[in-house]
Amino acid sequence: MITVTGLSKSFGGQNLFTDVNLQFDPNHRYGIVGPNGAGKSTFLRILCGQESFDKGSVSLPAKMRVGTLNQDHFAFEDMALVDVVMRGQPQLFHAFADKEKLLEQSEPDPQKIIELEEIIQHYDGYQAESRIAQMLEGLGIATSYHTQPMRVLSGGYKLRVLLAQCLFSQPEVLLLDEPTNHLDIASVGWLEDYLSEYRGTVIVVSHDRDFINRVSTDIADIDYETIKIYSGNYDFYLRAREQEDQLRRQESDKAEKKINELQTFVTRFKGKASKARQAQSKLKQINRMEKDLVKPLYSSRAHPRISFTCCRPSGKTVLEVKNISKAYGEKKVLHEVSLTVNRGQRLAVIGPNGIGKSTLLKIIMGDLQADSGSIEWGYETYPEYFSQDHRELIPVNSSPYEYLYSYGPGESIGTIRGILGNLLFSGDDVRKSTAALSGGEAARLIIAKLVLKKGNVLVLDEPTNHLDLESIETFIEALIKFEGTIIFVSHNRYLVNRVADHVLELKTDGYDLFPGTYAEFLEREGCDHLSGVRPGRNRQGPGRIPENKSGPQTVSPAPEEPRTPPRFQVSGRDQEKRKKLKQQINALQKESAAAESLCEKLEVEKERFNQIFSRPDYYAETPPEKIKQNAAEKKECEEKLSWAYRKWEKLNQEIESLTRMMDPE
Repeated sequence: MITVTGLSKSFGGQNLFTDVNLQFDPNHRYGIVGPNGAGKSTFLRILCGQESFDKGSVSLPAKMRVGTLNQDHFAFEDMALVDVVMRGQPQLFHAFADKEKLLEQSEPDPQKIIELEEIIQHYDGYQAESRIAQMLEGLGIATSYHTQPMRVLSGGYKLRVLLAQCLFSQPEVLLLDEPTNHLDIASVGWLEDYLSEYRGTVIVVSHDRDFINRVSTDIADIDYETIKIYSGNYDFYLRAREQEDQLRRQESDKAEKKINELQTFVTRFKGKASKARQAQSKLKQINRMEKDLVKPLYSSRAHPRISFTCCRPSGKTVLEVKNISKAYGEKKVLHEVSLTVNRGQRLAVIGPNGIGKSTLLKIIMGDLQADSGSIEWGYETYPEYFSQDHRELIPVNSSPYEYLYSYGPGESIGTIRGILGNLLFSGDDVRKSTAALSGGEAARLIIAKLVLKKGNVLVLDEPTNHLDLESIETFIEALIKFEGTIIFVSHNRYLVNRVADHVLELKTDGYDLFPGTYAEFLEREGCDHLSGVRPGRNRQGPGRIPENKSGPQTVSPAPEEPRTPPRFQVSGRDQEKRKKLKQQINALQKESAAAESLCEKLEVEKERFNQIFSRPDYYAETPPEKIKQNAAEKKECEEKLSWAYRKWEKLNQEIESLTRMMDPE
């Protein structure tokens, strides 16, 4: 249990919390919500001891382990990914390292090896690499990278490894600040499932409504200098807060009505001697009631007002994309993508990080040249663009007013200020330096530009990344009411589910264009690419770093990872394709049976090694060379077993998928 007593904290002259009292109970998952600037991240840092506070106390049990995400991306540049994650349990990591050094000696100390073996067994160390592999796979990092050094990864993928390290440490309390920021939509879903089954206390800050809704058992609302915990997920919290506010207003209205009645009596009879004492009593009653008057539920939340309008309707055909391909060096990201976007469509572009979603939008907007293919905008189309890198496009030596005016020099001061006011830039905010804008303010300024420009096509690349939950909700409602065309990339499932009516899925070997909502897309696919899969199951397709074919491969005596067989999309009338599907399923079933048999044999072999190593006299009576040989053979067996299980699971997943395609009903 974490207990917060009388906590107060101010920052830059602003009171964030005042006399906060609450507790976080074991095995609960708390979603921290509140407007931007309310102090959510500050509160997390206070809980883990990284931030001081003005008054009060935060008490935790003496030996309670608290896990946070390591923010130093470059701390482990030369270390293999699997070792970086294992450092989440330092005792286990050092036990393995020390044992390996001992076994390299000509005459290792048997007693020391026994002691290290006890530590390894205590932490279930011989299953550690398998657990780590599952985590890395779940977070979208393919097996071939697991034994490579951290330096081969981009910053976003390094954060995934550090997140896996934090999860692997298995603390009693897990503190996560915006853990989904650098994840693709499939990895977000995997993390959801993992946290939902986590045995411990989870306290997480996130602006992803679906994520916070699915993970949380309780909501801690930071607002108006206080923190209040509501039981239930985010949906329950919204209803509870609305009911609480409504009840407060009813009580306040009732009390004010009574006060007015008393005041009328006092005013009428205060001059009459016979009623003077009674009037004085009523006046005291008014003073008491005003002091105890229940106020409406105050909130520092500010909801922007957003309304997208079109300067004019576009032609029926908005955009023609013909055979677009793009590569960065030897890495191909787009493979002859062709599609037609018609007026009024809302096209969501989905797929794993690095697959080319932002690249496609940049090519569409003319910010990047394709290697081949063509882009043709339709008649009377006026596209407006929200770039994922929008912060870099706002001049630092400007102000919100000057920036917006530069896009509408013919507009009146009232129009410019009105749009800025609707996007929560009021008073001196319109003249503040753009260099000082927060991420959320910069995003709202770009949205203000979209409102001003009145384009009939909105091209949006991760538009909700820096918005708070209230702004996201308003933004989505504005998109739903927009009469033009929308082409967008987002890992926010709430946005995709509510807005999209067409889905373009980019894949490593091509693309799939689906004419329907995301829910309908899921029905056809049989799995949720935005929600990932259950922990302990290996992912395919979206959300993974592609296998590194040219670089170092993972150390394993087994053959390369099984390839995902091609999938056919069939209807009941297409007998030829159904026949091919049936043949493919039969072949996969034979492979699956063989893989299952191999798993059983390797489990027997692994158990034989476990019995050998667990003998009390093993290290004392076995020659050092034999110990080293057995250790190497045991490791080889475990690697083969891990690979065999992955192959078996992948084959079974593909069989299930193809079977659903054979009989979608």
